[in-house]
Amino acid sequence: MDVPHAPLLHAALNAEHRRAHLLTPDLTATTWGWGHFGTDAEREAGLHDVARLLAHLHAAWAGHPALGHPALRGDWAWRPDEVTQEGQGLAKRYTGPHAAEVGAAGEQLPALLAAAPLHTLTHGDIHSGQVLWPRDGSPPLLIDYGQAHPGLPGDDLAHLLAVRLDAGERQRYGDGMRGAYWDELARRGVRLSRAEQTAQERAGVALNLLATARQAGREPGEGVRAALDNVAQAWAELA
Repeated sequence: MDVPHAPLLHAALNAEHRRAHLLTPDLTATTWGWGHFGTDAEREAGLHDVARLLAHLHAAWAGHPALGHPALRGDWAWRPDEVTQEGQGLAKRYTGPHAAEVGAAGEQLPALLAAAPLHTLTHGDIHSGQVLWPRDGSPPLLIDYGQAHPGLPGDDLAHLLAVRLDAGERQRYGDGMRGAYWDELARRGVRLSRAEQTAQERAGVALNLLATARQAGREPGEGVRAALDNVAQAWAELA
């Protein structure tokens, strides 16, 4: 794949379980991280870079035959029926903060996934800290592949917009980031209608709301609670 990413020093493949432990070189001396950006304009441009790099990843893997390979199973197979069953089960059991929103997301999940059939390889934890900017001006690099899995493009996009940004940041940066993402996806050959784009994001927000509620039940810290507040507000915005 031609997606710019941190190079691999070693990939120890476990043939039985189709797993690998990946090691990458230290890029500190040759790249900038998110903290390098000192102005609002630089940070906004950086967020657009993240959105475009995410679209590059999704376009490269959209419909790829490897994602349907018979040797792939468990976490490496996209099974919307199992995702629905797990999400609805969680929603019925959940009694924590934003329980009404979590319940609605679980109830609507079958229809949301049916309306968003396109799947790809997702990063699984995309945010501004998962990208490095080479100091020589070459394209930004994607890092931290530990949660990559088959899923909806909208799952990653919603994580970036709904979990990692609060309502004010989303209002300020969201439209520009969406535009950068969808334009790059189309430029790389994956063209979705406006209705298909909306369906992807709605399904993605539902999936992130359910996932963050699950995490809040396991790790009831301030950071997770803030993320849950963010994604619950994003769910309300899409209602």
